[in-house]
Amino acid sequence: VKILKDASLKEFCTFKIGGNAEFVFIVENTYSLVKMCRYCKKNNIKFKVIGYGSNLLFSDLGFNGAIIVNRTSNVKMFGKSVWADSGVGVSTLIQKCIRKRLSGIEKLAGIPSTVGGACVNSMGAFNTNFADFVEYVYCYNPQTDKFVKLAQKDCNFGYRSSCFKSNNLIIIGAKLHLKKDEKENIKERMIEAIKTKNSTQPTNYRSAGSVFKRGSIIPAKVIDELGLKGLRVNDAEISKIHAGFIVNLNSATSKDVKELISIIKQRVLEHCNQELETEIEFVE
Repeated sequence: VKILKDASLKEFCTFKIGGNAEFVFIVENTYSLVKMCRYCKKNNIKFKVIGYGSNLLFSDLGFNGAIIVNRTSNVKMFGKSVWADSGVGVSTLIQKCIRKRLSGIEKLAGIPSTVGGACVNSMGAFNTNFADFVEYVYCYNPQTDKFVKLAQKDCNFGYRSSCFKSNNLIIIGAKLHLKKDEKENIKERMIEAIKTKNSTQPTNYRSAGSVFKRGSIIPAKVIDELGLKGLRVNDAEISKIHAGFIVNLNSATSKDVKELISIIKQRVLEHCNQELETEIEFVE
């Protein structure tokens, strides 16, 4: 375990926003992951486990506790089944799957998420849902100090939601069931997805991905129609490329992003009487 004290959270999220955490624990295997969760629980230290921090907005005031950065990396493949630790990057996993001619999740390449994050947020893109390929998720419950295996049907996967949003279970890893296909076909679908993503989203800017969930309206479409692309609060800007993203141009703060979100919500509510729900998670 690598232990950092009073560490900047900007280094542990894709938004590059946030104050300092009292502690940051960087773990590289499941034993250390569980050990640090137990340590925090025993010593009454508030803690949160994160992967790439790609769906998070950290507070400018930091985090009064421990951020556990999950860098577990074990991957095992047997037939059409794959076990992946929760800290494994989805894009890394896809590359390993291609070598074994395993298909299903390749259209999710390029999304900055770990396997754990993909389960928590029920990640999806291009009509591909990560959850569809999950056989079970193996977790640790810090409240009971027990391990639990949840079958796909028990994970309550939905649009950008799962039981892991509210049950405080720590995801250790997941077993996936994929399909066989030729390497060339899998690569072609992966490359096409990455090209589409790069041409339609602000991938060269710091962001936390889509800000709002889709509901009865498509948020990006309405925000665009309202002419809000390019609207700024200091260095936080509604992307000129994709209105569903807020980007950090240089030194945006959490306060700036939240103010911009409030403006968008208010304008959309006035325009079509719809309350937008944020997709990104606020960590304070």
